[in-house]
Amino acid sequence: MQTIIDWLATLQWERLVPELIGKALGFLTGFAASWFLLFRRRLNAIQRMQSGDSDDFIFQMHCLFPSAGNDDQFVLLFRNVAPKTTLNDLYDNIAVREVLKEIADQTTLENPILQTQGTLGFELLNDAVGHLAGLLASTPFKREAWLFAMTCEDRQVVRKKCVRCFLIRPADLERFLDWQWCQTNVLVEKPWHWFRVVALHRIACEWQLEQQMAIQEADRGQDHEMPLVDKQVRHDRVRMLSLGLNQDEIPVGQPHRIDWERHLPSLEKMGLRLAAPRPDEVSPEEPVPPPS
Repeated sequence: MQTIIDWLATLQWERLVPELIGKALGFLTGFAASWFLLFRRRLNAIQRMQSGDSDDFIFQMHCLFPSAGNDDQFVLLFRNVAPKTTLNDLYDNIAVREVLKEIADQTTLENPILQTQGTLGFELLNDAVGHLAGLLASTPFKREAWLFAMTCEDRQVVRKKCVRCFLIRPADLERFLDWQWCQTNVLVEKPWHWFRVVALHRIACEWQLEQQMAIQEADRGQDHEMPLVDKQVRHDRVRMLSLGLNQDEIPVGQPHRIDWERHLPSLEKMGLRLAAPRPDEVSPEEPVPPPS
């Protein structure tokens, strides 16, 4: 016992005590910081999920299902056709991810298509198209021509923020060019699906402009430029693909007629001015027949 007392007496307490206190405080500070960062990371993840912010990529097929009892009206159906993926899984380049996020944040309800530019934008689209084509390469369904568009719908009307890759047949998208037809002849499965009709109409308008520009380029002899040497300053953002998709989908529940007179004023406030339906073409009181 005396030996221990003598040993303690020889220690330089004026140096030992500050060192022990400093190391203890350093350990506690590091532990608290690690716990705080981990807790904050989990809290941010929960907040992102609650706010609808995500890095998901969703591939959705859109088709028009004939309405029972009225050959002129159709129910808009959209279904996921492939497992969703994430931005990190689809693009392994960090810089590319940041560019895509920036482009996605710039989309609006008036222009929901990602405005890709130059060679980088061209490759962004190519990677997404190639990923989807690979996923659907072995489907047993009949292959047809489908149009592909990478979109990110406006957060003012859509809760979940993610990149949605639209697929729709050319003949169906051509119908959406006529806004009056959209208002009078398109029904939806859920009342809040009205925004998808607007998005498809805007995509149809963009597709029409791209077709016109392609004709002009062909007249100037620029339609044979090779992608390897062309900088792709302008490229088609609505692509044509050959895919085999299940087209035997049916509406879920009772189709809904959209009250466009209620939605159009709010769209105009967001900068998208669309003509109201003509009174002689639509009757809101007309009952919607159930799906067959």
